[in-house]
Amino acid sequence: MHFLRADERHRPLVETAFAYHDIALWTDRELAYLEPSEVLALQDNATEAWGLDPDLLQDAIHWHHKITPNRGPGAEVVNAICKADWIDASGGLLRQGLSRELSREQAAAVEAAIPSHGFGGVLQRLALELGGSTLRGNLRVLRRVFKL
Repeated sequence: MHFLRADERHRPLVETAFAYHDIALWTDRELAYLEPSEVLALQDNATEAWGLDPDLLQDAIHWHHKITPNRGPGAEVVNAICKADWIDASGGLLRQGLSRELSREQAAAVEAAIPSHGFGGVLQRLALELGGSTLRGNLRVLRRVFKL
C-alpha cells in the first residue's frame, strides 16, 4: 500500500492478488503457477461476488514478477504489487525506489506480521519435487514466471 500512497480503494484487490499470486504452487502443484493462480482468483471473485475488476486482478497476479515496469491498464496497482513482491522476496535487498532503511524496515514488518516460515526453502523443495531436480525446477520457474 506504500506504493499506492495508502489509497484504500485499492486494498481489496491488493489483498486478493497477494492471497492468490502463488497459490497454484499448492493447489495445482505447478511450478508454472501464474495462469492457474489467475484462474482460481477469477473463479472465486465471480463465485463470491467480490466485485473486483477481473482484468486488473488477473494482471496483478500475472505480472507480479515483471522485471520492467508495467505500462498496461491499472499499471499503478500492478507495479505496486510487483515492487512489494520483489522487496518481500529479496528480504529488502531489492529496494524498488525505497531507501535502504525503509525497505529493510518494511520487509521486517511484513515478516513479523506474516512470517515466511522458510518459504524460500519451500520453493527450493518444490523445485526439486515438481521439477525433477532443483536446477530444472528453477529453470522452469524462470522461463514461465518471470516476465520482462
